Amino acid sequence: MNQMESTTQGAAVSPVSPNQFTLRGKDIQVSFSTTSITGQPLMQYRDRSRQVSARGDEIRQVEVGIGTLVTIVLQSNAADDEGIFFSVLIPSALLTGGDRRVKIQTLGITTRTPGFVAPSTRQTQTYSEVKLTGEATLVFS
Repeated sequence: MNQMESTTQGAAVSPVSPNQFTLRGKDIQVSFSTTSITGQPLMQYRDRSRQVSARGDEIRQVEVGIGTLVTIVLQSNAADDEGIFFSVLIPSALLTGGDRRVKIQTLGITTRTPGFVAPSTRQTQTYSEVKLTGEATLVFS
């Protein structure tokens, strides 16, 4: 074996972070891509009553100490309608060696805000959570 072969065979593949997350929970399906062919993030959400697709600036991503909180608007609170938002906590994950997918478990949170709010002392946001499971993969675009 020559020097070139031993170096190539012994070289470790650097770990990489996944860029595509496909998740399911009770009556909810979520797909989130950190990037796309246009360079923008994409998110698709579906439950029993709605299907929403978001891209780019329509997706809010905030790094928090426990992962990345990714949020989209499901229903805008225009006029007297309530506002509905969906957030998913994207955990940190690594793909090593030849692995290009990893199973993940996380949480989804639906936030509801009332439409017109008369000034009063009360909580104006309510939350419901759902456990989500699925996989994170590395997709080349």
